[in-house]
Parts: sequence; C-alpha cells; structure tokens
Amino acid sequence: MTEPGAAIEAFDGDEARTLCGIVSDMYRAVFSLPPFSGDDAEFDNQRSTFPDFTTRAGFRLAMARAEDAYAGFGYGFLLPADTNWWTGLAEPVSAEFAREDGHRTFALINYGVLAGWRGRGLGRAIHDDLLGGSGAERATLSVQPKATDTQAIYRQWGWRKVSYKEMDPPVPAPVFDILVLEKMPAKR
Repeated sequence: MTEPGAAIEAFDGDEARTLCGIVSDMYRAVFSLPPFSGDDAEFDNQRSTFPDFTTRAGFRLAMARAEDAYAGFGYGFLLPADTNWWTGLAEPVSAEFAREDGHRTFALINYGVLAGWRGRGLGRAIHDDLLGGSGAERATLSVQPKATDTQAIYRQWGWRKVSYKEMDPPVPAPVFDILVLEKMPAKR
C-alpha cells in the first residue's frame, strides 16, 4: 500500500535534466547510508553522468512526492541493440537471452527511497510506475551483493539473479549482481 497523499511523477529526458540537482541530492542521501556508504567521488560521478543518461532512448525518471517534497526516485533507459550490458558476465548468458533490439529490456540504473519514507510503499510504487511505463518486455539492474535487504525486496518483487559482473572504477563496488525481471508491472 502506498503512503496516503503520495504521488508518483514520471519525466522524460528533457524534463528530467531540470531535476538533476534534486535527483543527485536524493542519490547522495540514499547511498551514503550502510550498506552502501558512498563517497564524494561516487556522488560526483552520479551527478555528472545523470544528464547523459537522460539523452538515451527510452529514458524515464519516476519520483515519489509526499508532503510537498520528493521522497524517492528511480531512473533508467532501454538497452540499445549494441549494448554491452550482457558482456563480461562471470556466468555468461545465452546469445538469445542477451539479444537486444532497443525495446526489449529496460535497465534500471539508479533507484532509492529516502530513509524516513521507507516501508510505506513508495519504493514499490516508483518501481512499478517506472517499469510499467517503459514499454519493455523485461527489466534488468545491477545491485551490490552486500545490499542483502535490497536484494530480498527485489526477489519478493519477482527479480532473479542471472549472473554477476566485476566492475572497473569509478563504480562504487568491485562486483555487482545482475538481476532480471521477466514479468513487468502493468502500465499505470
């Protein structure tokens, strides 16, 4: 159940660019807490890459507004046909699984709910609005293995781990689990 009085707002790339500061401030607030404990380099990287993400095909930003303030966010884009998302996995997937056409898979890049708003249904509402409105057949995301509570929520929502990937800096962790959701939420 979503918090009474809360609303989910969706934005495309042009609109989302105007919200870069708000999204980056929420990202910092979410990912500065355990188990993540991000640092200034990570936060600067997120702030500098966000505008580029907004120019990608199929970019979407969903934000939860409650009590006249933003309380959570999620954003991503459709994987292009020439994506390298599925390359370099420790446990490779089949060529058919990795086939992309620019519409098949929505990559959820960053997602979070401010600490004071967790457990009120806002995260699920953001998740469902973002993915349900993407037009994709499925979704993927990467998550740090140490984020066990986050992973448990994703499993509860139908996500499954397909592999993991070792990453190069400036990403915030050396390894990320790669998850897939094959039953997308209904369009809202």
